[in-house]
Amino acid sequence: MAFDDRIGAAFGAASDTVKQLLALATASIGAAIALFDDAKVAGIDFGPSDLWVRIGLLLLAFSVLSGLMALGAIAGQLGSDKVDTPSSYAPALRLFYGLQLLGYGLGVVALVIHAIG
Repeated sequence: MAFDDRIGAAFGAASDTVKQLLALATASIGAAIALFDDAKVAGIDFGPSDLWVRIGLLLLAFSVLSGLMALGAIAGQLGSDKVDTPSSYAPALRLFYGLQLLGYGLGVVALVIHAIG
């Protein structure tokens, strides 16, 4: 299936932003574990007030999973025989990318609340 350069550029930009946010969320998970983990205790222990860290890590993990689903939605748009003109504004792609952004943003906020609280 051939499509014009604008559609290709739109999907390239969408794919790049999803991948960048995937990298940020994954790095944020590693940074949170490295910064908030108590090295004196065996296993991962975030201390007595670890609720916000756990919420933040769950939201960041949700962001990673949503990003993977967004990449799948991009591939589905580009590879589908049922779609005449692929759109980077397809509902599934907007849903998963929005969830990825929301999960990342709220996850970082939860980690900041833990850090300042």
